[in-house]
Amino acid sequence: MKTTAKAWIFTAVLILFNIIFFWVKPAGKVLTMVSDVLPIICALLAIIGMYFAVRSFKLYDQTKLAWLFILIGLILYLGGESIYAILEIFLKVDVTEVVPTVADYSWMAGYVPLILGLIMLIYGYKKSGFALGHYKIMALGSLAITAIMGTLIYWLFIPILNDPELSGLAKFTYIYYPVADLFLIVPALILVHITCQFGRGMISRPWRYIAIGFVGMTISDILYSYLSWNNMYGPGNFIDIAWNLGYLLIGLGGLYQKELIEAV
Repeated sequence: MKTTAKAWIFTAVLILFNIIFFWVKPAGKVLTMVSDVLPIICALLAIIGMYFAVRSFKLYDQTKLAWLFILIGLILYLGGESIYAILEIFLKVDVTEVVPTVADYSWMAGYVPLILGLIMLIYGYKKSGFALGHYKIMALGSLAITAIMGTLIYWLFIPILNDPELSGLAKFTYIYYPVADLFLIVPALILVHITCQFGRGMISRPWRYIAIGFVGMTISDILYSYLSWNNMYGPGNFIDIAWNLGYLLIGLGGLYQKELIEAV
C-alpha cells in the first residue's frame, strides 16, 4: 500500500474521531486537552509530509528552497499550536481574553515564509517558460476571491475595529489572520491553475490538496476571530475540525509531491 493511501486512511480515522469527540463533548479537562493536542498532531503530520517533499528534491535550487519555506511556515504554525496548548492547559490562561498571545506571534510569523514560498514557486514556473494558463482566468479568479474575502472582512470585522474596549494591537491581530490568509489562498489557487496546464493527474494533485487545506484554515480563521471577539469560542468548537483537516490535506499534498518527484 502506498504511503499516500495509508495517510488517507489515517486522515479519515483522525477526522472521524475529531467529529465524534466534539459531538459528544465530554466535560472537564479532557475536552480542552484533546482540543489543544489534536491541532499539534495534525500540524506535525503536515510537517512530516512537507519534509518528505523537500527531501525528495535532488538539487538545492529555487524550487526546493520554495518548498523549504513552506515547511518553515508549518513549523512556525506548530509552534503556535504548541504554545497555545501550554498557555491553556498548563498555565490556565484564558486565550480568548488575552489577544494577542505568544502563540499568535508564532502563527503570524508563519505566514511570511509560506507566502514567500508560494510566490517563489509561481515565479519559478514563469521563469521556466512553461505555459502558465490563462492570465484572465487567474486575474478574474483572484479578484473574485479578494472581493468575497473583502466583503466578509468588512461585514464581520468592522464591529471589531469599532470596539472601544479593544487595544490597537488586539484589533490588528483579529484582522491580520483573514487578510494574511488572502495572500495564501490566492497564490495557492494560482498554482493549482498553473499545474493543471500539465494535466489533471499527479502534477496538479499536490497543489489541489494544499490549496483546499489553506481554504479550510482560512474559513476557520475568519470564524475564530469573530467568535472569539464575541466570547463564543471554546474547546470543542467545530471550526477546529477545518483547521485540523487543513493541516492534514497540506501534509498529503507534500506526500503527493514526493511521489510525483520519485515517478519522474
